[in-house]
Amino acid sequence: MNALAKEHLAGGGNHSESGSQPNSGAPDGSVTSGPPRSGRRWRRRLLWSLGAAVVVFVAATLALFIYSPTDQPRHVNGILSLNGNDERAREAEAVSLAKEGYAPVLLFSQGSRGNDTPCPRVPRVSVVCFFDVTNNTRGEARWAGQYAERHHWHSLMIVPGRTQAMRARLLTERCFRGQVVVVPATEPLREIPAEVLHEWGGLLAALFIYRGC
Repeated sequence: MNALAKEHLAGGGNHSESGSQPNSGAPDGSVTSGPPRSGRRWRRRLLWSLGAAVVVFVAATLALFIYSPTDQPRHVNGILSLNGNDERAREAEAVSLAKEGYAPVLLFSQGSRGNDTPCPRVPRVSVVCFFDVTNNTRGEARWAGQYAERHHWHSLMIVPGRTQAMRARLLTERCFRGQVVVVPATEPLREIPAEVLHEWGGLLAALFIYRGC
């Protein structure tokens, strides 16, 4: 009898242990709450990262293209008017500076030969108009630098678009060893978004691809 009782109790214990397994876990809700909670954390981190990237991009855009350092007009050996979409504003600014007597020579880029930009006339100022075969700011800066070197210039004032000021200064300083003064023309507000995208590409190319004059 004692042996049977012991065997019965042992069997009952095993039955009780196996029957308790379905109820030994956590509540139903806690089993599936792990992955969604982890997913929410991942999405929250992604949103924070995207938000931080947008803030950095906007801050860099403002610093590099909208509020980049510029100079006050001063007397120089020559003025360089760079070609661009806002050509009327650039020409008006460059011609105005020349008329006010800041330089005796105006170098005026007419862009590529396909452009119809006319060569301006400025009283008592020598206007040198040129076509740049590369049709880009780097080529214009190279042409102006070579002209300035041939004529032994020590200073040059450039008139780019507002968003182009940073890149224009960088490229001109690579091609001209004298003092570079940057006085940008005002761009229409409607053109600024497209010009900013263009300048991002141009600046990155100037920094990492075309690093010479």
